[in-house]
Amino acid sequence: MLWPRHGEGQIQIGVGLGMSGWRFALNCYFLQVREGVFGRFMGLKSALDLIHFDGANIMAQPAGTMRAGTLDPTFADDGVLRLPRPVISGVRPVAVLPLPEGKLLVAILLSGIDAPVALARLNEDGSFDTRFGEHGTGFVEIYMEETTLDVWELLALSDGGWLVIGNYTLPAGGGLYVVRYHEDGKLDASFGEKGLRLLPYDDMGGPTDIGVSVDVSGQDDETASLRTSRSAGGSAALDGKIFLRHSVTTDSGQRKGVVIRLNSDGSTDYTFNGVGFVLIELEGISYDYNSPESIAVQADGKVLVVGQYALNSLAARGAYVTRFDAMGRLDKGFNGGVVTVSHSSLIVMRDVAVSATDGRIVAVGRAFRNGALHGLMFVVTRDGFFDYSFNRGQPLFSALAPKGLGWRRCVLQSDGSILVAGSTGSGFAEEGLTALTARFRSDGSLDPTFNDNGFVIFDEDEMYESVEDMAVMPDGRIVVCGLGWVDGDPWADINAGWVIRYLV
Repeated sequence: MLWPRHGEGQIQIGVGLGMSGWRFALNCYFLQVREGVFGRFMGLKSALDLIHFDGANIMAQPAGTMRAGTLDPTFADDGVLRLPRPVISGVRPVAVLPLPEGKLLVAILLSGIDAPVALARLNEDGSFDTRFGEHGTGFVEIYMEETTLDVWELLALSDGGWLVIGNYTLPAGGGLYVVRYHEDGKLDASFGEKGLRLLPYDDMGGPTDIGVSVDVSGQDDETASLRTSRSAGGSAALDGKIFLRHSVTTDSGQRKGVVIRLNSDGSTDYTFNGVGFVLIELEGISYDYNSPESIAVQADGKVLVVGQYALNSLAARGAYVTRFDAMGRLDKGFNGGVVTVSHSSLIVMRDVAVSATDGRIVAVGRAFRNGALHGLMFVVTRDGFFDYSFNRGQPLFSALAPKGLGWRRCVLQSDGSILVAGSTGSGFAEEGLTALTARFRSDGSLDPTFNDNGFVIFDEDEMYESVEDMAVMPDGRIVVCGLGWVDGDPWADINAGWVIRYLV
């Protein structure tokens, strides 16, 4: 368990069990980004400009149904784990990670002001693993006194352990944190300072930052969509390197994305671009800001970054995928270094994935066009050119629900199919907000073997559902987690959480 104490300008973090523990002081750096129910947007004319809405796809699944895209009846309560549970107060599952033996690790934000984050380990049947955590609770906690914690991502490590990446907020500042755990849930003391690396925002702008100062104002989102806690923040390469991204403001006032690389022990990797980080420049593109949203790392150590850019006038917007080589240099072999999709309205990217077999790259997000949000997806080849085998080389805009749709997570499968999960609706917690999961064939068409017509909607009575994360287990079963919203005054509140598992 982690808890910080404040003294003489430093943060003291305690790690241990109960009230007995050891403490240490840290001083590092980083940044934060927050997102809404959807994330962001995008648009362009598509050859498969579909797609119809089928109300029959809303989850009202008969018992005994055993086909791809239906709830797994062997998991929790007929495929649904509902939060809170008697053992845990949290109602916000924000990240999920498959573990060996069919187990799952779920990051749950606990209830209360400055409450801890619980890392719960679930058995294959969805029950809490009582062999894990303190006193058989099934979870361990990350706690920082007088500090609000968010979790951005859970990352698996080759030794069976995992990383937790997120941001912390103090009354007078904050920053990013990375925590490394062993497989048994104990902190890895060889990482950072006793298992933790803090990266305060205030430490940006130091000598190695070349005049860069941090901007923590958050992304522009003209729809004022609901705020949730998770944003994909980093990715681990095969050699244990850790990549993190955020936005900074340069001396000229222009906002740019930044990618930072850490070593496997949590220290800054100064072999990456000579300084430990690289700016995302988007050469040849006019913009006032560019915002990186997700990172994927290839087997050769090259790092892909997806995001969006815009002029402050909003007259020009677009999405980008850029690639850096293992040394932090712009990879000119990737179609000159960057691939863009221009758009005249709101466009937001959310996730990127790369195929381990053929190097295809899929990027997903949302776009506003024709008066509604559409799920956006486009695919490029390993060399950075639009893949003409996918939707004839055009971005694919999906309208699978009548009130709108935005993709949040994507997974490229070995057979070329693409799994996506996101939230329906207009971006607000109101009627029409549900959790949608779909499977597309490699050509961009919906896979009819997945719930009969390619997608499935999770929609329970008396609440609205928004997607936070999705992961695929080694046997192919799909796990999605998210939040349950109820009407409130003046705003909707989160009073429930859920983790669901689909068959394949």
